[in-house]
Amino acid sequence: MTERPRPLPYFGAPPARQPRPSRGEPTLWGKRVILSTPEGFIYDMRAISEIHVNGAKDSVDIASEEDYYRWMFTSEPPRVEPYPAHLVWVE
Repeated sequence: MTERPRPLPYFGAPPARQPRPSRGEPTLWGKRVILSTPEGFIYDMRAISEIHVNGAKDSVDIASEEDYYRWMFTSEPPRVEPYPAHLVWVE
């Protein structure tokens, strides 16, 4: 007769994560980010640079999560959009 496995203990749900402004992050490259737009928020994006000056504004280069992982696995360069740093939030 096979012994039933003991149930694993329940530790509760993980705490909710609070988005953080990109300017306070020590490093952004590869982190999952949320973009703030007039129409709402865009999720499932990745930062592929640190904050840099683009013209007169601080920007972060952003790619979709799909493009980011395709780049990591196949070396195919992602489509990159510079986005204002003050509108980028880290998940």
